[in-house]
Amino acid sequence: MFNIKGDIHDRYTLEFKIGYSRSDENAEVSDFVMDTWLFLPDSMNINQGTYTKVNFYRDFRAMMRLLTPVFTLEEIANPKCLPLSRLKEWCSALAKEINTENEKAYEHQIKMFCSIARSAYRDEAIRISKLQDKNTLRHDIDTMVENTRLILLHYRAIPSETGINMLDTEHQKWFRLGDEWLCRTFELRTYHLLEALKKRLGDDYSEVTHSLGEFLDEQIDYEKKQQFIQPMEKEAVAHNRDYLHRGGQLKKYVESDLYLLAHTKSNTFVLQQILFMLAAGMSMVFATVISFSFQKTFGNFTMPLFIALVVSYMFKDRIKELMRFWFAQKLGSKLYDFKTKLALSGQPIGWIKRGMDFVSERKLPKEVRERRGRTSELETGYSALREQVIIFRQRLKMYGKKLATLSHYPLHGVNEILRINLREFLRHIDSSHVPIYINDGNSEFHEVQAEKVYYMHFIMRIRYENTESYHRFRVCLNRRGAISIEEY
Repeated sequence: MFNIKGDIHDRYTLEFKIGYSRSDENAEVSDFVMDTWLFLPDSMNINQGTYTKVNFYRDFRAMMRLLTPVFTLEEIANPKCLPLSRLKEWCSALAKEINTENEKAYEHQIKMFCSIARSAYRDEAIRISKLQDKNTLRHDIDTMVENTRLILLHYRAIPSETGINMLDTEHQKWFRLGDEWLCRTFELRTYHLLEALKKRLGDDYSEVTHSLGEFLDEQIDYEKKQQFIQPMEKEAVAHNRDYLHRGGQLKKYVESDLYLLAHTKSNTFVLQQILFMLAAGMSMVFATVISFSFQKTFGNFTMPLFIALVVSYMFKDRIKELMRFWFAQKLGSKLYDFKTKLALSGQPIGWIKRGMDFVSERKLPKEVRERRGRTSELETGYSALREQVIIFRQRLKMYGKKLATLSHYPLHGVNEILRINLREFLRHIDSSHVPIYINDGNSEFHEVQAEKVYYMHFIMRIRYENTESYHRFRVCLNRRGAISIEEY
């Protein structure tokens, strides 16, 4: 199973989140293959001569992390639910005996609980933001707030219930970091939900969202008492900079146990060296045959033999380089460039291979050409409007059964976060605004500024077991960066 979401991370960065989820819990190995075709306007000047594999892997950054175990807010609000019960269990264990194993498990459970609660609140907020009936909307908002209050209440009661509050400051600090993260992430997601609802509720906004407003006020008062850093008015530039930095550090800390350790190496190094040795050997065979032939015909220490040796070595070097280039081209188009081994808690759970090449439009699969969907007569009928096509190939193998044994939580798969830096793609495009002229009549006119944009198209094909699916995205950008991304 797959889940793909495209978004603009910032002005110069696109982000695709790709979820790989196992459909068969009993499968020893799950094999996923994803091919991404990137269509670029020729005017961007991105081609084999200007954009190498080194450039590509510098601009494309991929991170692998576990899919967050899925629980609803209502489930987490129950003290007997797995996230809360496991957290309590290890808090009690640490309070009874401080050792390395208990410390690691205690810190891990805090991180997992916070990550699970964050995802549950996010999913519920997104679901609620799409509701149309106002009565249902108000009821579900009230229920969400009630469950969230219970979650925070249960979490904050754990130190006194288990004896963690009697331990040293270092151990209490880990729990406090989790509390701060929950406050921050619930507060931010609440603002996002209120922002979405305010646009369409009109006069009913205050009535429907009353409980959310009360919840925000409660959380802000609590954060002030705990002396958690909070945003201030825009004049407090340095303070708000620290607020953002603190949020980034908290996010990295809490989610660190979900990210997979990765060791990347060239996938073709040994084969590449063997083929290059073969190229050198074949060129040497040519030079040796020429030398023996002329030596047999003209004898040793003769001028014809000398000339033949010089010429044969000239050809030998060129043959070697040409064969190295040919092998490299064939190798790159058939095999993957890099292999990344994935590990959790020091145990291998799979690997992912990646490869990149430019490809001619004539060699595109029929399904991909159809999904590119050129409809304009300019696109279909004018060769100067051709596009350069990059194919980014990935293959992921996940050891499902081993993954299931490494955690008490249900781990169904992994998320790949793919970020694409656009700066190199924007280097050669024209200015963002171009003057155009409007006729006012009587030889009078005025000038207006029109926005000049370019479009990049992504077509992704994902194959798993006997299923195959396609996803298409169009990115609108100008000289100043990405403007929009839409799935079509």
